Amino acid sequence: MNTMSKTCPLVLVLLVATAVACSGGGSSAAHSQAGIQAAGAGTSGSTPGLAGTTGAAGQGANGGASGGLPAGAAGGGSITTGGIPAAGAGATAPGGSAVEAGATAPGGTTVMGGTTVMGGTTRTGGSTAAGGTTSRGGSAVAGGITAAGGTARTGGFTVAGGTTAAGGITASGGAPSDGGVAATGWVTIHNDFFWYDSTGLLIQVRSGALRQFNGIYYWFGSQPGGIDQTCYASTDLLHWTYKGVPLVTAKLCDRMDVLYNDTTKQYVMFLKYDGDKASFGTATASAPEGPYTFLGNVLVDNNYIGDMSMYKDDDGTAYLAYVWDQTGPNRQHGIYRMSADYLTLDTRMYLFDVPSREAPHIFKRNGTYYYGVSETNGVQPSPTRYYTATNLTGPWSAATMLVTPGSSTTYETQCDFVFPFTGPQGTVYMLDADRWIPTGGFQGDYLWLPYTFDTAGNPTANYYQDWDLNVAAGAWREFDRTTRDLALGKTVTASSTNGANAASNVTKATTYQDYTASRWESAASDPQTIMVDLGSAMAINRVVLKWYSNYGKSFKIQVSTDSTTWTDVFSTTVGASYSVTDEKFATTTARYVRMNGTQRGNANGYSLFAFMVLSDP
Repeated sequence: MNTMSKTCPLVLVLLVATAVACSGGGSSAAHSQAGIQAAGAGTSGSTPGLAGTTGAAGQGANGGASGGLPAGAAGGGSITTGGIPAAGAGATAPGGSAVEAGATAPGGTTVMGGTTVMGGTTRTGGSTAAGGTTSRGGSAVAGGITAAGGTARTGGFTVAGGTTAAGGITASGGAPSDGGVAATGWVTIHNDFFWYDSTGLLIQVRSGALRQFNGIYYWFGSQPGGIDQTCYASTDLLHWTYKGVPLVTAKLCDRMDVLYNDTTKQYVMFLKYDGDKASFGTATASAPEGPYTFLGNVLVDNNYIGDMSMYKDDDGTAYLAYVWDQTGPNRQHGIYRMSADYLTLDTRMYLFDVPSREAPHIFKRNGTYYYGVSETNGVQPSPTRYYTATNLTGPWSAATMLVTPGSSTTYETQCDFVFPFTGPQGTVYMLDADRWIPTGGFQGDYLWLPYTFDTAGNPTANYYQDWDLNVAAGAWREFDRTTRDLALGKTVTASSTNGANAASNVTKATTYQDYTASRWESAASDPQTIMVDLGSAMAINRVVLKWYSNYGKSFKIQVSTDSTTWTDVFSTTVGASYSVTDEKFATTTARYVRMNGTQRGNANGYSLFAFMVLSDP
């Protein structure tokens, strides 16, 4: 994902537009890591506001590359609002972890601070739009609604062993592993919405990596502009806790990855170091969330690299997949075996002549290696192609286009990585892709989809706005709203409505293609309620709310048998724009379920696309 040499085009979108950080040096438009801004809502609340231009949601432009223009689209999160309480007492190291002043990693030629590609325009903070609270210091265009939650984060990290909030994330003993069991039972992955952490701030893991250590999932990435590497943790892939900045990087670094070395017992962070014409950086830590100590940066066989990722094979050997600039930007790709301690380059295994491709990633299935790539297409989405081989030394097949029914651009994204979830029922191979320019019903910064494979081993990525994953079993299934949503088609009443945005819209069976055209919105005042009558008392234990950019910041989910006496089953004060509230609670008997909003997220009313009630085993 080229961050410096590309120029972001001006793009009008319905809700959020984002700036990008793509790879190796020669593509036509830059993936600027400037911050995402939340979507502009119509002043009346009944009509979506004019979309902003390209930028990133609710994030500050922190020295990003050229062209990252602020957006005016809606921020939001595909994870549940509220979620896991933030960790309480863990000590915070002031100012984050060590900057990259350390010793040069053994092997290779050291690049003195990396080479900065000229021409990138540094973005600065910018002002907050009237009425909007900026998340993490981002800029907002006039009339836009910034992403929920307000306090800008600084570079600190929580040291290993910090106190975990009740029910939160506690590391256990044993050797870390990728793809292992963390969550038990089924969780629903929600696409087309934004992801927030437990404090209501937008998750920032552009061009990142998902890893599993000690029964906990860690999602790594970078801050806007590729400055400072971030870390989030979860036990269920639904509720994410911000773990801070495990490595402060004064240079632009993206496409980072983290592996655990079973021999040295160290966590090793790998970095595309200093812009598009980058070198290869390494850092180490004794805990997944850091702090990491920067070791140094080297050229790869005396030449710069572009996008990169890491792959750990079944025998514990680590490999670097990278774009190599020997014959020019984005002309070649390579696979390099790392030393036993993962700290130096050992042997180049293969070199591809692969022009105009980036975002390389490797996964393995049934003895076959897959090497996936995107196009070097700037901030624009692109199709995904892959090569296959039974040995990393080749021979590799010709490129094959990933089948994505109904889409020629991987559902408006750029591929990032494929993560395996293995259990007794099999392995789920999940594609993670970055959505730099949300449009229409395709909202959200990240897309997670399960692969299916034909008898020849060719993958297909079908699109699901909602799908279920069972990590413990290694299984997935479609989320069938028509059979599981007890509220579907049921009577809905609200304290108020705004225009044609009727309360009954929230229980219609809309799909991802048209769900943005059907919603409820209240009057622009507090408090407001919307209630579903299930028709009779029944056992329920879960509610799913899909929010528009006009969202509830503070609200409760309440249940009742008579619509008079209400019991709280969930409450939050960190609701967010274009987010999904997905909360499971102790099974209870109720006929009526309502959302009771006490504080709006902006000047408009409360607005929901969907209100689902479930009784899950």
